[in-house]
Amino acid sequence: VRSVLAIVVVSGSICLCLYFLFVKDYELTTFSSEVMLERIALAVMLMGFVGGGVLSLITHRISFFEACWTTWAFTLFAVMLKGWAEQAFSYGASSTYFMTLLLTASSLLLLFLTLGGSLGYLFFGEGKLNAHFGYETFIGTRFLMTKRSSHMVSLITVISVIAVMIACSGMIVVMSVMNGFSSDLRAKILGANAHLMVLKYGKDFSEFERVIEETEKIPNVVAASPFIVNEGMVSSSRNLSGSIITGIDLQRVSQSDRLKYVSEQALYYLKNPSQIPVVAEIGMLGDAPADNTPEKNELSGVILGKEMAADLQVMVGDIVNLISPVGEIGPTGPIPRARAFRVAGLFNSGMYDFDSKFAYIALKDAQDFFNLGSSVTGVEYRVSDIEGTRAVAKHIEAVIGGYPFYTRDWMQMNRNMFSALQLEKIAMLIILSTYIFMASLLILVTLIMVVMEKGKEIAILKSMGATDVSIMKIFVTYGLFVGTLGALCGGLAGLVVCQFIEKIGIRLDPDVYYFSNLPVKFESMEVLFVVLAAILISFLATIPPSLFAARLKPVEGLRYE
Repeated sequence: VRSVLAIVVVSGSICLCLYFLFVKDYELTTFSSEVMLERIALAVMLMGFVGGGVLSLITHRISFFEACWTTWAFTLFAVMLKGWAEQAFSYGASSTYFMTLLLTASSLLLLFLTLGGSLGYLFFGEGKLNAHFGYETFIGTRFLMTKRSSHMVSLITVISVIAVMIACSGMIVVMSVMNGFSSDLRAKILGANAHLMVLKYGKDFSEFERVIEETEKIPNVVAASPFIVNEGMVSSSRNLSGSIITGIDLQRVSQSDRLKYVSEQALYYLKNPSQIPVVAEIGMLGDAPADNTPEKNELSGVILGKEMAADLQVMVGDIVNLISPVGEIGPTGPIPRARAFRVAGLFNSGMYDFDSKFAYIALKDAQDFFNLGSSVTGVEYRVSDIEGTRAVAKHIEAVIGGYPFYTRDWMQMNRNMFSALQLEKIAMLIILSTYIFMASLLILVTLIMVVMEKGKEIAILKSMGATDVSIMKIFVTYGLFVGTLGALCGGLAGLVVCQFIEKIGIRLDPDVYYFSNLPVKFESMEVLFVVLAAILISFLATIPPSLFAARLKPVEGLRYE
């Protein structure tokens, strides 16, 4: 009766909490948002953990495991009866989405019911708090050493440790490599793009000086600079290439990261186009200028990407034509605007998309070329904390008054690329997590074999007064020792492999991967998370065989002795 009442109370509490927190008075947009899903997952885990502990405290019996499973089934049935499906369908949610959400939440609930119930029974199974693992730890470590006549269990134990170690180290290495790719790619992107931009609906953005004055004092804003961006074409005497022509304020842009990969000499030539060496004859890419005449250069300068310069077969000092598709209306129709520029320098960001498309000219030249007068495309910002760019953007919108102005940050501009990297990382984590689960199955098999081998010892301990909780602690200690040793060795091995890759390096084709070496960046919190997750999974693997050992009756263990 006490167990049934506990199951009903815990199940009802979970159902009510889930309903009032996450279903009642919520629209579909809120219900299906990422924040909402995180709240559901955290709440289910917390309620499952607490509910399992409450079950173990109330029942005080070894059947708490069955109580957890019964509570899970009762909760799932109650949720379905409550009409969650109808509630979701009334908001327009698909049945596939709802069932996926329900199965995920129920799996988390069952997992944490079991975890909370196991911990509650280990420490409160005797009716009072007992966190002592004295002789249980001693006997558990003694069980690691099998009889001389049978070395099979010891071999499987060693294999289990190695399996957990390999799984942990593999996950750490993969996560570090993915972090390295993401970090280096982000650095390259931010080196050629603004952290944050303020744009305006329409083309007349002539009040940029006022916007800069009002926003450059905002906390975390390091620099602000006007810019002009337009699509066009760049042609030489040998080839033609599409381009993103960018006009930059040479007085302000030096404080930002926009020209991180541009040399000081190229910037000097762009500021002082008359100093650009004049090439009398256009040479092939890589050739020295044919002749530097003393004539003064009368053309404005342009900085091209390395890949674009290779396609156009030009070098510093050569003349290229910038062509804008938006020109003037002539007698025969629209006429593209074209203007000659002299190459002031080249840049190499390591990103093919940038090096083959970007062309930089002075802001004044861009205003004249695109016939913008005193207007610009927008204002770009550099912030001190790129992770807090979204908060700075909201602050800027509040200061400048919102419409007709709006902001775009680097995460919005490169959402697809970073989403793809994040998706790949999640997929790799899921794949590698299966290895940890496989290693935990080895721990489970090992413990089952130990329980079968140590049946007589368990019976003797029980006949001497050992409780079910003590027997369970013995085998939990055994499994945790194997899992913890494998996780710690795996964490150390993963760090060693990451250091080896970082120091020695693995060569990559930069034309394909944007990197010359395999990037590695390991984070302490992720390493700690992997190690703790491996230990937690190992603990869960010890529960079934520990329960089996605790339920063993002394008469069964000594029947054939």
